[in-house]
Amino acid sequence: MREGFWTRAPTGWALVFLLVVAWEASVRFGVLRADSWPALSAVAGVFADPARATELLGEMAGSLVRTLCGFALGAIAGLLVGALMGVSRTAFAMLEPTTEVLRVIPMPALIPPAILFLGIGSGMKVAVVALAVFWPVMLNALHGVRGVDDALVETSRTYRTSRFRFVRSVLLPAAAPLVTAGLRIALAFALITTVVTEMIVGGEGIGLYIMTMQQAARMSEVYAGLILLSIVGYALNRLLQALEHRLIPWYSRGR
Repeated sequence: MREGFWTRAPTGWALVFLLVVAWEASVRFGVLRADSWPALSAVAGVFADPARATELLGEMAGSLVRTLCGFALGAIAGLLVGALMGVSRTAFAMLEPTTEVLRVIPMPALIPPAILFLGIGSGMKVAVVALAVFWPVMLNALHGVRGVDDALVETSRTYRTSRFRFVRSVLLPAAAPLVTAGLRIALAFALITTVVTEMIVGGEGIGLYIMTMQQAARMSEVYAGLILLSIVGYALNRLLQALEHRLIPWYSRGR
C-alpha cells in the first residue's frame, strides 16, 4: 500500500508533541522568561477564554477572507498570463522583460504606492495579496506549459488532434503538477502578505492584532495569534493537497 499522510503522520506528530512538551517545560523550569516566552498552557488559556478567543478568531476571519480573495484573483490572473506566455512566443517576447523587472520588487515596498492609489481599506490589502500570488503562479504555469514533452506535441500533430482536445488531454495534464505546486507556494505568500500589510497599514486583521498585543505586552495573545496562523496555513495547504490528489491522481500516486 502506498505510504500516505496517515501512515506518515505518527512520526511527524511525535515531533510536534515533543516540541509542545519542550515549550511548556522551558518555562516551568525557568529556562526561558515567561514575560517574553509564556508557557503553552497560558497561550491555550487564550483559546479557552470565550472573550479573548472571540476577538482572536474574529480578527483571523477577516484576514482569511482577504487572503482567499487575493489568492483567487492573483491565481486566476497568473494562470492566464503564464499559460499565454507558454503557448505564444510573441506573448512571451512581449511580456517576459516586464515580468522579470517587476517580480523582483519586494511586496512590502509596494504598499506605500498602493495606499496612494487604493487607500488603506481592504481593497488595497487584497490587491497587494493578489500581486504577491500572481508571480509564483504565473511562473509555474509558464514553465509547466513550456515543459510539455515534445514527443507528446509531435504525436498530437501526427494524429491531427484538435486544439481543444490537445489542451484538455495533453497540455493541462502535463502542466498540472507545476501549476499546483505554484498554487501551494502562492497560498503561503498570500497569508504572509496579508499579515504584513495588516501590520504596516493597520485597520483590522490578525497582523494588527499581533502587533497590538505585543505593544501591550500581552505575549500569550501574541503567541496564540501565531499558533492560529500556523493552524490556518496548515489547513489551507492540506485542502490544496487534497485538490491536487483529486485533479492529478496519477502524479500524487507516484509521490
